[in-house]
Amino acid sequence: MEAPDFLLPRPPLDLSPEKQRAFDDLWQSRPKGDFLDYHLPYPKWQFLSYLCESRELVLHGSQNRGIDTVEPRQANDIKAFSNKRAIYATTDGIWVIYFAILDRQKYPELSLFNACLRARISANELSDPLYFFSITHSVLLQKPWCEGAIYILPRRFFEREASQQVQGMEIVFPHWFNSSPAHPVGKLQVGPDDFPFLAQIHGHNNEKMVELATADPGGFPWSEALET
Repeated sequence: MEAPDFLLPRPPLDLSPEKQRAFDDLWQSRPKGDFLDYHLPYPKWQFLSYLCESRELVLHGSQNRGIDTVEPRQANDIKAFSNKRAIYATTDGIWVIYFAILDRQKYPELSLFNACLRARISANELSDPLYFFSITHSVLLQKPWCEGAIYILPRRFFEREASQQVQGMEIVFPHWFNSSPAHPVGKLQVGPDDFPFLAQIHGHNNEKMVELATADPGGFPWSEALET
């Protein structure tokens, strides 16, 4: 599959037997429902991705590091799936960090425009994840990064966003929702340095983005609204 230039490919994920053992040992030694003491020499996104690939888990990112029960909240999005009163989560270890490191309390005008997707190559094979990230341009200039938390949740109560057909290809999204409260089985603190695409976040004009996306829902990524 040849991806469009505006989509970012995931960095290599080498899950060697040694790395998997280290991830498994860390997970087994965690204080249940509490923060993990992450001391491994591997990127945190790799650990999070491995957890979701090897266990029935999903990930929810937040700048609030004091949550004991993750509660549903009303989302604000032009897509019906992403505009529910729900807990939104993902099985992608990079995408979730993006949501955790943006200081939306300090910058209430901040809007997010992003994507994480995989293309179906065959019945049993998907492409590696591809990404796009953008935030309000005026806020991007102020570097609105913060420390945040990844809440690791049981997957059994979550439903996955339906795949879509785009130009004859099935596109699969690691995007899940749950309309009921959920209790973390583990937590992980993250910061801006844990996000591998910090320098590739675009900036957009909020009003222009909404205008273009409403007029042409299939026009992703609505480049005319991007300012960087």
